Amino acid sequence: MMRNWPFGIRTRRSRKMHVKARQIARVPLSLLTRLRLILFGHEDLAGILFWATLVGIAGALASVVFRELIRLFTKLFTGYTSIPGHGSELVGAASSLVWWHRALVPMVGGVLAGSVLYFVRRTFVSAKAVDYVEAVKVGEGKIGFRASILKSFASLLTISSGGSIGREGSMVQLAAMLGSRLGLLARAPVPRLRLMVACGVAAGIAAAYNAPISGALFATEIVLGSTTMESFVPLVVASAVSNSVIHRFLGYGPVFDVPHVVFASNWELIFYVVLGVLLGHVAPPFLTLLDFAKSRFVRLKLPLYWQLGLGGVITGAISAGVPQVWGNGYSVVSAILQGHVLGLALLIILLAKVLATSATVGSGGVGGVLTPSLFIGAALGALFGGVFHGLMPHITSVPAAYALVGMGGFLAATTQAPLTSFMMIFEMTLDYDVVLPGMLACAAAYYTAKVYRHGKSVYHATLNQAIVAEHGDDWRLRTVETLVKPPAAVVSGTTRLADIYDQLPKRPLQRVYVTSGDDLVAWFDPRKVLERLQKGEIDWGLPAEAVSLPVNFALSPDMSLCEALDGFLREQATALPVTPGQWRHTLLGEVSRSDVLLAIQDRLTYPK
Repeated sequence: MMRNWPFGIRTRRSRKMHVKARQIARVPLSLLTRLRLILFGHEDLAGILFWATLVGIAGALASVVFRELIRLFTKLFTGYTSIPGHGSELVGAASSLVWWHRALVPMVGGVLAGSVLYFVRRTFVSAKAVDYVEAVKVGEGKIGFRASILKSFASLLTISSGGSIGREGSMVQLAAMLGSRLGLLARAPVPRLRLMVACGVAAGIAAAYNAPISGALFATEIVLGSTTMESFVPLVVASAVSNSVIHRFLGYGPVFDVPHVVFASNWELIFYVVLGVLLGHVAPPFLTLLDFAKSRFVRLKLPLYWQLGLGGVITGAISAGVPQVWGNGYSVVSAILQGHVLGLALLIILLAKVLATSATVGSGGVGGVLTPSLFIGAALGALFGGVFHGLMPHITSVPAAYALVGMGGFLAATTQAPLTSFMMIFEMTLDYDVVLPGMLACAAAYYTAKVYRHGKSVYHATLNQAIVAEHGDDWRLRTVETLVKPPAAVVSGTTRLADIYDQLPKRPLQRVYVTSGDDLVAWFDPRKVLERLQKGEIDWGLPAEAVSLPVNFALSPDMSLCEALDGFLREQATALPVTPGQWRHTLLGEVSRSDVLLAIQDRLTYPK
């Protein structure tokens, strides 16, 4: 009766009865039970905040362990020793090697990382989903421990051997996994378990970037997808605790060396909007390049160890001439912000970084793309600012200002999370002068990129592939495909209204579809047409096409429930037709608005 501590206690009365019964029976309460009663004896909020604090601490410690392991493995691969407590300086390690050694290390690391992933795939075929976004959005909040550890180890091998990918992906994954484990220990129900995974995500981002507010917003915008005080407060607690552990108690410094920038004039705001639009145009091709690289590597049908090894060969070949492509590129971004890398050299580094990142990510390397996005945004911003500062030095800021704003703009365009992106650059500078240019650039980049990708972020394709692989046909529950029914009434455009109403079923209909062959061409509301017939406004001998309306919007089987609901609201319809796609008009069936609402309600009602 009292299972599912601490969230399983339903009422205060039941708690009091439980304690009273134990007292009457003279049975001493265990230490764990006493702790639970102290922590959760009053309000459920106190319980989740306690666990959010634990998740924050655990996430911070996991991040510390991971970054120090990167430093250790980098030394093993290259012999280079960086400063303890500041992570591994991969670009410094690459620059210390001769060209052939620098080209060889990423290949070796790729083969080793691919071997680990190959082992994971063969050993954990039926394991629970490990991706934290999937665990929250479509899963039950359960993240496998062993599979997560092994995938993080593969990421460790990739990053420490020079793979052009971010370390924040595995840091967040480990923190989310610990949040899931603590939630299972607390026997939290599924909604709270998902929330604890999101707390781990917030803690991981805060630890990776020294940005506690951004950590909470990232978990809200990207992982949870909605904001309520009940969920946001635990995210803030986990993020703040993680940041405090990392930077106040353990003494880790800021990720980037950000200088104070002075913005030249108010007229300059126009250039930041233009920069945001430019970044919004560049981000979709970058994401398309990543998807193209993935598809090309998959088509090779190589074992994972050779596939990642090939990605390492490409990255190593590029780094032989441009060692700045190794790893996260934190030091390169800091150099850009300090104004030490400009002009043609910066353009070469940017192009090399894009290619190396495509090779690493496309070959299947495990890691994050947030830091490469920040790198590309900084480089593009500095190039943009360098051109305009050279032309108009008195009304435009130095390139470093545009580099800083470009980081947030490009991140907003790739993640479709403008609030997180803007807040991240603000937290990195703590300079109020960056607020207005940053907001304008992030908003412009976000809306520009949204036109190209229809709101699909860098996580969209990966999430869909993981869901299909893990859940199979269960993913269809999130689309309208299973809700499609045969159309109730389909007529030819030349059929007389009198003949149509003789053949219509007796039950109420929302729409009668008018077709030409198999193609849907129009529709009409039988109730409204009948009213006009009864009033004598139109004649019974008219053909259906004379009273029909054009089809302005149709659903497709793979359309998400939320997109379908938006269509119903926009069209103010109770039923909509289903066609194979926007430019294919074959009538497959229809979907009712009530079925979509019930399906959404079912998705929002988490399993107990």
